[in-house]
Amino acid sequence: MAAYVIQPGDTPMGIARKFGMSFDAFKAINPGLCDANNHCRVQFPGQVLQVEAPGGAPAAPANPTQPAAGFAPQAPPWMEVALREQNVAEWNPGDNPRIIEYLASVGVRGGDETSWCAAFVNWSIRKAGFRGHNTGLAGPWISYGRAVAPAYGCVVVLQPLSAGASGHVGFLHAMDQSNVWLLSGNSANRVRISAYSRGKLVPGQCFRWPV
Repeated sequence: MAAYVIQPGDTPMGIARKFGMSFDAFKAINPGLCDANNHCRVQFPGQVLQVEAPGGAPAAPANPTQPAAGFAPQAPPWMEVALREQNVAEWNPGDNPRIIEYLASVGVRGGDETSWCAAFVNWSIRKAGFRGHNTGLAGPWISYGRAVAPAYGCVVVLQPLSAGASGHVGFLHAMDQSNVWLLSGNSANRVRISAYSRGKLVPGQCFRWPV
């Protein structure tokens, strides 16, 4: 076996194919990664998985960010909170009380059709015991906490995604030369991981970290 450091855009199935492995074999040497129904836990760049490297070729670049000892994610505490909220979605008819709870964290009263991406970020950070920004608007998050280099779980602020729309804010999951993948609320009316063009990043210090 050899260690493989996850790269932006990788998926469990894609990694298995990259090394010529069956998916069952890949799961067997990475216990806890996927369940019996092939529902896999979220991975992020920098995690280390085990693979069978053909011909003994090295599978991982030098200095991996984690020891190659099974699947052991190291996520910031607010990201762990946010990951557990995946697939929370707006209700129709009615209002999802969980989304109403997000909105209440920033003092906003309204139904679950109210823009709630910023409220979700604020709620997740506060649930983890950190100071939020207490605003339901995406734009002001550009001044939240401190500026950082792109890092898994940092807050990312995007420009409006379409004409007449507001901005968007979420947590960084992965990125490459073209896209950033954010775990965010109010993305297609739910909490999910989705790709956005890097061209939509707010100019300046749009990667933020709680203090």
